[in-house]
Amino acid sequence: MTPNVIMLVVLIAVTALASFAACAILSNMLGSSEQKEKFRKQKELETEIKKAKQDLLHTIQKQQGLTLKYVKSDDRYIHTLCEGELLAKLGLSSETVVGKDLRDFLPQKYAEEKLQSYRKAWEGEQVNYEQRLNGVDYLVSLRPVFENGQVVEVIGSGVDITPQKEHEKRLKESFALGRTLIDSLPLGILVVDQEKKIIAINEACGKMFQLDQPIQSYMGKNVADYHHVYFEHVEKEGKRVGEMIRNHQPVVDEVSFKGGRILRRSYRPFYMEEELKGHLWTFEDITERKRMELANRKAKEEAEKANQAKSEFLSNMSHELRTPLNGILGFYQLLELDETLNDKQRGFVAEIGKGGRHLLELINEILDLSRIEAGKLKISTKRVNINEMMKECIDFTSPSAHQKGIHIRYQENAATDQYVVADPVRLRQIILNLVDNAIKYNRDNGEIFIEYTNQESFFAVHIRDTGIGIPKEKQDMVFEPFYRMNHTSVEGTGIGLSVVKRLLTLMGGRMGVESEFGKGSDFWFSLPLASHHEGSKEDTIVQADKNPQKPVRTKVLYIEDNLANIQLVLEIFETLESVSLISALTGAEGIIAAREQMPDVILCDLHLPDLNGFEVIKALKTNPKTADIPILAVSANAMEENIHRALEAGFLEYITKPLDIASFIQQISKHLV
Repeated sequence: MTPNVIMLVVLIAVTALASFAACAILSNMLGSSEQKEKFRKQKELETEIKKAKQDLLHTIQKQQGLTLKYVKSDDRYIHTLCEGELLAKLGLSSETVVGKDLRDFLPQKYAEEKLQSYRKAWEGEQVNYEQRLNGVDYLVSLRPVFENGQVVEVIGSGVDITPQKEHEKRLKESFALGRTLIDSLPLGILVVDQEKKIIAINEACGKMFQLDQPIQSYMGKNVADYHHVYFEHVEKEGKRVGEMIRNHQPVVDEVSFKGGRILRRSYRPFYMEEELKGHLWTFEDITERKRMELANRKAKEEAEKANQAKSEFLSNMSHELRTPLNGILGFYQLLELDETLNDKQRGFVAEIGKGGRHLLELINEILDLSRIEAGKLKISTKRVNINEMMKECIDFTSPSAHQKGIHIRYQENAATDQYVVADPVRLRQIILNLVDNAIKYNRDNGEIFIEYTNQESFFAVHIRDTGIGIPKEKQDMVFEPFYRMNHTSVEGTGIGLSVVKRLLTLMGGRMGVESEFGKGSDFWFSLPLASHHEGSKEDTIVQADKNPQKPVRTKVLYIEDNLANIQLVLEIFETLESVSLISALTGAEGIIAAREQMPDVILCDLHLPDLNGFEVIKALKTNPKTADIPILAVSANAMEENIHRALEAGFLEYITKPLDIASFIQQISKHLV
């Protein structure tokens, strides 16, 4: 029984008791003073009772909820009491309710809904109902009052439940939002209790496991009953799942399902207040990812095979192309030294040299590009004096510039003590390529300006010409392999600038071009600045001695199967009176000749008809008699990995074909006694 109802019962009891006492006093009153005193006390008691009734009514009016009473008159339920602060919240008052039926002061919809509860209470039921009126949610309890087995009135009490309803609403919204978020996740989520019964599952999990019923219908079912439906190896996976649960440790693994599907599975124990409540599983379908990984792995393997095949092809082509070029350029260099040739013959020789050098340039650039793309080009950076390097390259290209009447203006003072971090060999290649292009694409009697700028920690070199220029829309294209500008008769491979830019990238540098068609181009590159101090030995740029000192009389053994190459080297050594040449056409013959002739230096080609050069050097080094003879490799294979392998095998030098006669003489002179 609610406090409001108890208070109402007390009020009724007090009223009845007061009426009974008053009647007793009146019936016994006599005219005596004693009777007068009793009458006075009766009046005082009536006053106190009246005051108590007023206080009780006031208390009922001030209660937070409401208290009501009603009786039935015909088919109407008339309120005899309705008080409390809740009444005002509902937009009502005691005056609008007392003495009236629900239909007299409520909208018809609300009145009819509440009348059903009023009827049930009058029929003897205890009724509770919730209602919302004017934005207020409230709960009413109705209790019938019996007299002689008949309901004579109904007493009710109401309380404001708006805060509870708002809280319940927020909980529902939060649950709905959480459910929406969980269902929107691409991961399948499954939660089971200690008995492996499903207590939560999301939509993604239902789709992933191809459930054909609403996911709610799976609640409470044992997840182990479905293992045979999905797992390829039921017993194995059952043991695995059991092991994961027993360990109570987070686990991530991959599991194969029937139909070739692969899922990434994550397990984590589910705790509440440090008590294990169940097990959380998440699933991600990685079937397509695995297929892509497999496809990518196969593609990578195929690409590696293709790269290997390309490298072998280029290596073989390099050897096959360089071998005849060795004879062409070698004899060209010898003919250049022949003073008996007339002008016409010298012109022919010049054309031979021009064509041979162009072919050699093409081969070298293709090999460089291939090595860069395959990631096999090794860069060895050190401190390089940019001024000394530039002067060397200008000296080398000056004859070509002079033939076209081109004047090279060099800002030498700006780079006197500037050092950059670069590979000296590759930096020389970069500068020579850019200066050579500035000459080839310049106009006759034009100019080339070589200038420098500092860009924070980088040193920039600008090589600007007064030539034909490059249209703006084609300036980025000139760095693409094999790109050649239209409407130009200048010979070239279209590879040089591509190789130059990639070499600079490998050395941590940058490159660009600014050009205006018809007015010339400014090709620039920048490299990291090195610390500014005196150069060490490794900074010194070694130039080939154009007039090397002739060594004393020595014997050189040349193991080579190509007669033209032997003839070329023989002709070169004839210019050196102190050197005699012994030749052998096979590896086996060369080993025998070395033991018998004991040469001062051995030149060995790496590609021989019987043994390769590595087998030859192994045989010579293992023989005490020939172990100390200097052995130099001579090969048309210019691949860097072959050079590295040869030097590791014990060759003191690696001389590439076609031979540069001055460089060739210098290389072997270091080992002649």
